[in-house]
Amino acid sequence: SQVSDGASAMLLVSEEGLKRLGRSMADTIELIGTGHSTASLYEDSDPTVLSTSAHAIQQAYAAAGVHAGQVNIAEVHDCFTVTELLMYEAMGIAAPGKGGDLLAEGVTDIGGRVPVNTGGGLVGFGHPVGATGVKQAVEIWRQMKGKAGGYQVPGSPGIGLTVNMGGDDRTTVVGVFKNVG
Repeated sequence: SQVSDGASAMLLVSEEGLKRLGRSMADTIELIGTGHSTASLYEDSDPTVLSTSAHAIQQAYAAAGVHAGQVNIAEVHDCFTVTELLMYEAMGIAAPGKGGDLLAEGVTDIGGRVPVNTGGGLVGFGHPVGATGVKQAVEIWRQMKGKAGGYQVPGSPGIGLTVNMGGDDRTTVVGVFKNVG
């Protein structure tokens, strides 16, 4: 993906803040679990396994009380096409070495069992450093609330996952979201 500049913002408010804005809980999604993991920048690891991301994802699943089979939609770091395939494995929706098979089977397509990167991911969005994490969360919100227009997934996803990684899997931040309302 072509790295570009970017910025984004997200408004986090209390239930009282929602009322003051004229919004309801049905307009929101809830962050129910997070995970964060880091690894040394000075030690090489297996380039075919995103172990730091997998660790952070497992932390987030545990914090949220969910497992990979419950994820309905995901936005993952895909700085290179192969990274998305490796993320399927780190997420636990594909067995090791089987990320490509999952893609070929259509599981991660917009109409698939676990749509991934419905907004184009970094490859399609320009890799806006500094804005990626918020863009991922906004994309999950759009899909959960039926606001994605021509690329809306079928149904109403209940559990969403965001995985933002940097430094060749040296630092990862993960969020698990629940559709409210």
